Amino acid sequence: MVRGKRLRMAAPSQTAVAGLILGAAFLVGGVAGCLAAGWMDGEGAQALSGYLTSYFRYAAEETPAPGFWNAVWEQFRFLLAAFVLGFTAIGVVGLPVLFGVRGFLFSFSAGCFYRLLGPEGFLCALCLFGLPAVLWAPALFVLGGQGMLGAYGMLRRGLGEGSWPLPYGPDYLFRCGLCAGAAALCVALELFVLPDLLSAAARSVLGAF
Repeated sequence: MVRGKRLRMAAPSQTAVAGLILGAAFLVGGVAGCLAAGWMDGEGAQALSGYLTSYFRYAAEETPAPGFWNAVWEQFRFLLAAFVLGFTAIGVVGLPVLFGVRGFLFSFSAGCFYRLLGPEGFLCALCLFGLPAVLWAPALFVLGGQGMLGAYGMLRRGLGEGSWPLPYGPDYLFRCGLCAGAAALCVALELFVLPDLLSAAARSVLGAF
């Protein structure tokens, strides 16, 4: 009689576990951002609606020109924070918190646009937040995933396991360089592409009201 073989699931790799932790943190932050946008009270919603309307009128009449350093700060700040946290044991906790904050800000901004402006607001949110996210989101998860492994290794070494392997090396730095390149493309997108798209979306929004 032939005995049936038991199916065994391979243990998830450390990289997969790190990605799941960061993905869960980003998702929790994103859900919290959507809820916060939905729970905005009437006075706050009215004030934000007035601000957005004024901004769209300006964008419809004149193509907005974001400052270079403002765009650099906007696109590099979270990636830089993930990079730095990856070299310290604090990153074991700091990186999930960072991803939660990023997910919250991303979904809250898009949620406010949709709640206040409806489908037309979704178009503006897509221009302002969606297109850059195609580049910065993969870069952030790459930096965060490898940073979690580095931070965990630093933590284990701090607890006395001096031989615990660390992921830092040429491949680690090469991926950091690729992520910096993705952020640079986000800056170029924000400076040279998004202003025209935002102007067109703003005219569409004003025409719908």
